[in-house]
Amino acid sequence: MSDLNEHQKPLSLRFESKPFWPEFQKLLEVDQTGAAIVMDICAASDWVSYSRTARHYDTPRRYRNRLYTYRRVVAQVDRLDAMGLIDHAKCPPGQRGWQSAIRARQDLKDIFNEVVGGQRLALVKPSEVVLLRDAKGHLIDYRDTRDIDRMRRKIERFNEAIMGGDIDMGMVAPLARIFNKDMTRGGRFYAMGASWQNVKSEARKSLSIGGESVVELDYCTLHPAILYAEAGATMPSDCYDLPGWPRKLVKVAMLTLINAPTKQKARLSIAHSDLMADHAELGSQEALRKASQLIEDIKRLHKPIAHAFHSDAGARLMSIDAAMAEVVMNIMLSQGVVVLPVHDSFLVPASKADMLEAAMIEAAHRAGYYALQVSAK
Repeated sequence: MSDLNEHQKPLSLRFESKPFWPEFQKLLEVDQTGAAIVMDICAASDWVSYSRTARHYDTPRRYRNRLYTYRRVVAQVDRLDAMGLIDHAKCPPGQRGWQSAIRARQDLKDIFNEVVGGQRLALVKPSEVVLLRDAKGHLIDYRDTRDIDRMRRKIERFNEAIMGGDIDMGMVAPLARIFNKDMTRGGRFYAMGASWQNVKSEARKSLSIGGESVVELDYCTLHPAILYAEAGATMPSDCYDLPGWPRKLVKVAMLTLINAPTKQKARLSIAHSDLMADHAELGSQEALRKASQLIEDIKRLHKPIAHAFHSDAGARLMSIDAAMAEVVMNIMLSQGVVVLPVHDSFLVPASKADMLEAAMIEAAHRAGYYALQVSAK
């Protein structure tokens, strides 16, 4: 699986397949799920991941999609594979971190183009746009409240804007908010399927909205800046400038420290980071020793916020940046501008860059973070 994109794009059946199903059925003898799979992978630019484990599809009723079941998905993928229309990377059972993945071959793309004929595809409305996951990442049920209903309506308005935003077909997908363990942790906006979020920033530059190229603005060192603001301390001009260590490694290590629940897990993660390869064999005792030293050096540099390291602070900070993202998107939508979130950054048509910057600063000020800065990626 090493040749697959490092950011796997999950199979989402994001396009409405019913209008095209009869033609796909005639040409490929697939069912409606198969037609939806064809549309999803042909619109994607690279590999799309899916699960061959039955329990992956065993979710609470609120999340279920009648087309997205274990038997339907696996049977239709295997049919397309048997016909030689897809590249198919089956993942062995128990392979942690990866799922099986598929990619459309040119013959299938030709059939797709013949059936769709350049028509604009319609996005399927997700069965649920407020998702809750347990500690293992499995979807779990929850009790609806007025606040959740209001949240759901806001997300649906954002999705309506995205669906009508004339965005490149291969990168458009509906949004959902995903919480972890409970509704106070996480809550970031995630695009459900292959989208602008799971491609590299350079690839996002090729995106267009309404026929116009985009600009991406982000909050500079967002989570460290929030922690420094909460501590009432002044943040260094460059959080990741630490003598004796490469800046990229320091950045990864610091963000790991903010998100890790324990020091040991942070240490192990840093010791296995690809960026540690120039210093020691990944995961070796030497890498662990260097990871420990790097952690102590970062703590000395960032003493005012060291109490937040390896304390599982990341989930709380994500809930803060998610609330800020909602404000940014509301402000922009009220001005008739489609905005695509990438957690701490946002994409808008290039002509709306100044409007976006103003909205991001206003969102930061409303949250009480007056020192947050915005820059172009």
